[in-house]
Amino acid sequence: MCKMNKAILATMAEVLLFTRETCGACATQREKNEGIEDAYPGVEFREVDIRTDLETAEEYGVGKAPTTLVYANGDQTDEFVGIVGRDELEAALERATRQSTGLAQRLTNIVRG
Repeated sequence: MCKMNKAILATMAEVLLFTRETCGACATQREKNEGIEDAYPGVEFREVDIRTDLETAEEYGVGKAPTTLVYANGDQTDEFVGIVGRDELEAALERATRQSTGLAQRLTNIVRG
């Protein structure tokens, strides 16, 4: 990940879903995640196919699909290997959103003096 992306991610929450095209459990996870992006508009959601984007999978240390990683302020806050329940994922998103909002507010206060 380039430095610019890390700087952007340092002030937001992000979810990375690592999948494989032929993975049945991945299809189930996609179904469980359906509509979650609408419920969390301040969170960046990305899906990475571990076979076609091996470099990214290796960068994040992911070898099994589905794997869901949750980040706040550029730091990993949760990791789920296998299918994660909607309630668990939403709880992780709530934590990440609170952390990223807190940092953004502190940075705004520093800039405004």
